Amino acid sequence: MTAVGQDTKALALRFADEVLSKGDLGTFEALFAEDYVNHNIPVPGVPGTKDGFRELVTATRAAFPDVVVHVDDVIAEGDMVAFHDHVTATSRGEFFGVPPSGRRVEWTEIHWLRVADGRIVEHWSNFDQLGILQQLGALPGGA
Repeated sequence: MTAVGQDTKALALRFADEVLSKGDLGTFEALFAEDYVNHNIPVPGVPGTKDGFRELVTATRAAFPDVVVHVDDVIAEGDMVAFHDHVTATSRGEFFGVPPSGRRVEWTEIHWLRVADGRIVEHWSNFDQLGILQQLGALPGGA
């Protein structure tokens, strides 16, 4: 593996551990480029920018303060890095209009990141929104 591939893998792991699991906004600032673009499903009222993604990270951590992202696989090629993970968390705060339930929830995610000059400039992800809402009791079919 090239040094660039190792560097992008390390960046992805820092993103998962320090930003998503620990909510470290200092690391968030260090890892995300100012012109970052979030290509994920839009959340009404939240722009697909660095500021918007910071807002999403903060809101998720407020709803699930004990969230832990467990990275299962990481693949890097050129300026792209992808990782697959599973998440565990407890509902302790409102999650986009869903009141806290105290329930333990789990879901899986896949993230694709494009990196330039050592910072994340683009981001795509796919995660089980339906499963989360069902586990929270907001939709039928959950725990």
